[in-house]
Amino acid sequence: MQKRHIHYPPVPNGIDYLRDVVDRLARESGELSERDLKYAVLHLQAAAEVLLKARLRDAHWSLVISKADKTNRKKFETGDFESATTHETVRRLVDVVGIDISADDKQTLLDLATTRNKLQHWGITEEANAVVTEAAGVLDFLIRFLDQHVLPDLDADDEEAIGDDLEEIRTGLRRIESYVASRMERLQEGDLKGHEDRTVRCPDCQQFSLIVDGAVNNCLFCPRSWADPLELASAYDEAFGYFPSNGEADEDTLVDCPDCDTPTLVLEAETVASDKSVFLCFNCAEVQDSLWDCTRCGRLYRPVDEEAICSDCFADLG
Repeated sequence: MQKRHIHYPPVPNGIDYLRDVVDRLARESGELSERDLKYAVLHLQAAAEVLLKARLRDAHWSLVISKADKTNRKKFETGDFESATTHETVRRLVDVVGIDISADDKQTLLDLATTRNKLQHWGITEEANAVVTEAAGVLDFLIRFLDQHVLPDLDADDEEAIGDDLEEIRTGLRRIESYVASRMERLQEGDLKGHEDRTVRCPDCQQFSLIVDGAVNNCLFCPRSWADPLELASAYDEAFGYFPSNGEADEDTLVDCPDCDTPTLVLEAETVASDKSVFLCFNCAEVQDSLWDCTRCGRLYRPVDEEAICSDCFADLG
């Protein structure tokens, strides 16, 4: 009989736990059983421990151990050691590795650890929505932690191993309403603040979390970025479309921007800052107002001295 081996390096192991959590909380039926909630909590705590300690290990293997003077590298490699508590793991990530973890995120992680301990050792009676909300807060933190501090330095083998699972996790997260609400509230009060006039709905995740800057064009919820403004403008137009007053789709929905002269001016972009659609260029990242239609060629232009035609047509007329 051929021998079978279980191979779960730290990051793929944590991602596997995380996928199980999302699979349970993102059921399309919306009906979460008590077992779903139970194992979502247990596996979410396992994912948090594994992924946080994977980052500690990247800094130095001894940081994972509760008392480094009680073990050695050989024992560490065989798993013969006691690892740091959640509280101590977070402290070392902040004080030793130098990672910025907010007080709210610390408390969220510690609250989950407390819930897990009660559930695993004594059993608990909790309101289901409270458990899901708590899980949503931890999911929000872990996705940010992965994107910022783990995935950028992942080796090729681990990156390949987690690719499909990570995609399933991101897809499942969009179905978790409490997760979406928690993450969007954080983004609106944090990284999105001050960018409301250039924040639009993301063509991928459908959330108002994409900052149009003409360069990175990064959605903070997915996360997804478009280095090519024309590709983003086309994706936005395809996802949300521009329909003129007659209700029929306009074939020429992307037009040339009068400032940067690229076909990336979206005629009816919805932004967080305005309750009305605006003309937003996805290349120069400017809201284009006070534009007129040239009566000669039909292109949009910014009038000077209220001419009825654009500068190109004016030049042609000599």
